[in-house]
Amino acid sequence: MLAMPGPELAAWREARAADGSPLPEPARDGTQEAVTLEVEGVAVGGALLELTPDVGGTRCSVRVLQTTLPRDADEHWAAAVAALEAHGRGLGAAVLVVGVAPELARVFTAAGFLATMTGIGKRLDPGSAPELQEDRRVAVRPMTREERERYVVDVRGLLTDGMERAGVVSPAAGRNEELEERLARVSLDPPPEDEMLMVAEVDGTPVGRAWGTFVERDGALDFLGHSIDLFPEHRGQGLTKSFLGALRRHAHEVGVRDVHLRVYGHAESARRTFVAAGAGVGDVHLRKELD
Repeated sequence: MLAMPGPELAAWREARAADGSPLPEPARDGTQEAVTLEVEGVAVGGALLELTPDVGGTRCSVRVLQTTLPRDADEHWAAAVAALEAHGRGLGAAVLVVGVAPELARVFTAAGFLATMTGIGKRLDPGSAPELQEDRRVAVRPMTREERERYVVDVRGLLTDGMERAGVVSPAAGRNEELEERLARVSLDPPPEDEMLMVAEVDGTPVGRAWGTFVERDGALDFLGHSIDLFPEHRGQGLTKSFLGALRRHAHEVGVRDVHLRVYGHAESARRTFVAAGAGVGDVHLRKELD
């Protein structure tokens, strides 16, 4: 794995931009390095790495991994994974994180990576909203100002605890700037129109909450889900599918095309619920501590 020459990086950047998937900009506290990936002396693609501070060291994130390797070429992928690890160590990283297609997760887990999150998605039927509609006990409505103010406090803890448990962030990592920027948006009064903040109710009694963002892509409206939770006293009553069904009806009413969610690695029951409802796995996020 070698540093990518400037002209090659410029060509890669230009090609990605032309395809509508430009290389990401670095985080506020991050530095990036583009590398050429070689297997048995043959260049097979490139990777964009980003170094950011982490608890007890530096985190190396593989922001983009683009190769010509077939997804079933396990031996070559194993070599590529080993090269990424070695390069990360050479950069002084204590942690290596990467997001890959589900077909490649097995190669990374075989190398000692742990799955932290799964990205799932589903294209909705524009003509109807039949999914998860058998149980209609739950209805949803927008949060009031007071509910939203309380939610911003609660969801910060929920998401931080979930990310730490899953290994998305290190425990005691401190302020999460990306999360704080999102929460600052939903704290506005009124919140931006592209933010969806809903309360779930059963017979007028609040039982849970949900938050997501509407995003326009290719002339269509997509939904990015951030958090959904039931209040502790209403868990274990079989309300989750009914809650999802109520959200599905709302998404239908506002014309959502695709729904995208990220599920923590330890939330296996939630992942099964979404997959059973027809969602597909788009990517798997993994993490490894580098010795």
